[in-house]
Amino acid sequence: MAKRFIRNIWDVRGGGLYACGYVITFVWLELRMFIDDVAAFVESPDFLGTQIIQTVIKFVLRFALESLINTIQAFAWPAVAVQFYPPWGLVALVAMFIIFPRFLKAPLERWIFHDEDRTRKAD
Repeated sequence: MAKRFIRNIWDVRGGGLYACGYVITFVWLELRMFIDDVAAFVESPDFLGTQIIQTVIKFVLRFALESLINTIQAFAWPAVAVQFYPPWGLVALVAMFIIFPRFLKAPLERWIFHDEDRTRKAD
């Protein structure tokens, strides 16, 4: 399932450094948000009776909204990388745009699409 998600993103975003950065950024933001939300949910003092339903609804709605925000932030990952540690963020981004297609793209594509050929042959 994770590989299917990555394949779809890879194809939609063009299969380059941008797609790779988008996936990494999105997964990082989602994991960080999920851990923070679960910790806040467990530590909630309103965890009894009817309050539990309201807390769960707030948790789900906030999670959905934050996922949308994470998606938008993941689209802008190059800007975040540049602003991370100026001017070295820009230098690192330019270096990755040079290094990625030469050394990293082929191994990543082999890993991502490894089992796709077998599924196509079975059809």
